[in-house]
Amino acid sequence: MNIFGKNRSRDQKELARNVCRKITHEMRAIDRQVNQIKREEAKVKKAIKVAAEKNEKEACKILAKEIVNSRKAVAKMYQTKAHLNSISLFVKNQAASVNMIQSVEKSANVMKSLQYLVNLPESAASMRNLSKEMMKAGIIEEIMEEAIDNATQSETDDDDIQAEIEKIVNEITLDPLKNAPSAASHELESLNVSTAEEEEIEEDLDAMRARLEALKS
Repeated sequence: MNIFGKNRSRDQKELARNVCRKITHEMRAIDRQVNQIKREEAKVKKAIKVAAEKNEKEACKILAKEIVNSRKAVAKMYQTKAHLNSISLFVKNQAASVNMIQSVEKSANVMKSLQYLVNLPESAASMRNLSKEMMKAGIIEEIMEEAIDNATQSETDDDDIQAEIEKIVNEITLDPLKNAPSAASHELESLNVSTAEEEEIEEDLDAMRARLEALKS
């Protein structure tokens, strides 16, 4: 059975196009978030180098943890975008072909993508709204709505976080941290870093932490 039926209306086709537009909007929003996080990551790297020059090893690790978290967030965003793209292609194919007999509940890949997005705390709300539009267009049925209602949050994986922190610190500092100044010369070299610059870096870090917390909520 074609998911739009033999006599699908123009309204259904328009609803399907609207679904695709909303998915495109979501993907562009993800791109903007990724670019913002990458810009902030560059500032954190700069802060790590400054901390390494001042022989502040603990500060380096704390800052490196921010990068670990941001990279995890970016990786999850790329996964989300890939799943959204998969759903968008499926919707476009269904809307364009009258003879399609494949339904979304029988499509393992699309079902997997929908379930993945619904289970993500970051995208659960938007996917619930999007699913309503998809049901209006006849793209998904009640079975998917039940899956949405029973969705559970995805688990976090922090097993290797310390190893990642050490890896990032080594990547960014290496020589500066290894050849950190002695206590006698540390005070003189620390004068090279202005208070204004340190305050600017701290503000950037606060902004980055706020963005990461927003993504988790």
